[in-house]
Amino acid sequence: MSKTGGIYKVFVDKQVLQATLRGRFKQQEKTRVLVGDRVLLSVHSDQSRTIEEISDRETVLRRRAPGKARGEREIAANLDQVVVVGSAREPDWNPHLIDRFLAVAEANGLDIVVVVNKCDLNSSANDLAQPYRSANYPVLITSVPQRTGLEALRVRLQSRVSLFSGPTGVGKSALLNALQPGLRLRTAEVSAKSGAGRHTTVAAEMHPFGDSGFVVDTPGLRDIGLWGLEPEEVAAAFPEFLPLAGECRFDNCRHLEEPGCCVLEAVENGMLAKSRHESYAQLLEEAYRASRPWSK
Repeated sequence: MSKTGGIYKVFVDKQVLQATLRGRFKQQEKTRVLVGDRVLLSVHSDQSRTIEEISDRETVLRRRAPGKARGEREIAANLDQVVVVGSAREPDWNPHLIDRFLAVAEANGLDIVVVVNKCDLNSSANDLAQPYRSANYPVLITSVPQRTGLEALRVRLQSRVSLFSGPTGVGKSALLNALQPGLRLRTAEVSAKSGAGRHTTVAAEMHPFGDSGFVVDTPGLRDIGLWGLEPEEVAAAFPEFLPLAGECRFDNCRHLEEPGCCVLEAVENGMLAKSRHESYAQLLEEAYRASRPWSK
């Protein structure tokens, strides 16, 4: 469920047990226990417990390693869905950052729910949600103080393993506390000076939710990068483009400036959100740079 130092918390029969990693795992650099892993425990004569085996993973959420590090970072395993949370205000909604979180979830083949939180601070929350509804994502508009949308979100989380992700300070932990008060996750106010959120969750943590669900709270991020996507795969991370892409004049259309591009026409006609296309163009350029490192 989570790790502190060398101690792992494992959920067994509605109990949280502590365990350490078997020695042979420590010698295998590529072996890393992830939040959400299903593991085999051994209980020893002194009642200590060790993780002996990691079961095969059904899904793994990966993203690009942060900062100047190379490669990818595995975040969590065996997820059913990713809940991408943004705030209508404090901090302001950032469509391009939200789109990055969505693209990472799409690249990992996971179901997605979009949450526009703090709607009590901005009467335009429905306008912020519209591009994602048009893209056929389930979208919920929520407010913890007003209890808006909380029951609908609770239903979405029942009996599923859900990872909460999104920018720093948008209220992920506050939402989870409101849905299940016993969690007592740390929260913090947004910086009045910068308008940016402060980190309260320092590592991914998994918690039981309801009768048979689990939620994973992750650290908020001020930026997030794609992992391993080739330029020609970026459009697939924007599912509303796909029905139109096959109608473009050119089979290899990049949907940027090509004549006869049905995606561009849909943006110009208001059928596709301009902000979503701008995010696509940014991520496509990022993928080109990653695939041609010598051109940097």
